[in-house]
Amino acid sequence: MSKGALILATGFLFVVQAKALNLGTVEIAGNACENQVGTHDVTEVSEGRFVIPTGLYLKKEEDKRIARGTCTFALPLKASVGKKIVVSDSHQLASLRAYPAQTKARIDLEIFKAGSQGVKQILEVEAIDQASKVNKSLGQQEAMVETECGGSAILRGNLAATLMGEGKARAFARNLYLNIAEVDCN
Repeated sequence: MSKGALILATGFLFVVQAKALNLGTVEIAGNACENQVGTHDVTEVSEGRFVIPTGLYLKKEEDKRIARGTCTFALPLKASVGKKIVVSDSHQLASLRAYPAQTKARIDLEIFKAGSQGVKQILEVEAIDQASKVNKSLGQQEAMVETECGGSAILRGNLAATLMGEGKARAFARNLYLNIAEVDCN
């Protein structure tokens, strides 16, 4: 191999290593998680766009007055020296159904850095005289979490559903998508 080709290959390897963000695993917990509770891999679906398997499913029949369920996650973030990690542009598809007789269904999503509070996103539907349903993407565009330069943090997320009333209800949410990037410190 020529000296020029070796230098080019070595340079390419450093560029690939600099772009690769190793997030490791995420811990999933809760009583209404669609996926198994425990440790899961974080999957990169496109450059800088990751999926966290925090789906939720909760159902209430007419014989119950109220049903509650949660699915939470914790993801450790560790920035390289001279860099910080920024989490932004969340997207989670949620679906609610409520069937007549004064029935409500609600989903709350909050994404935040451990030890702080995030913006609560709420989706709600109410059925009074007829069935009611809503499908919507919950999300935030702006940066939700940012580590300190060379620092670490734990990215947390709480997804909760509450179903109440006389009729039937259902709450469903798919996986959470986030942009996670390691950028130079200013």
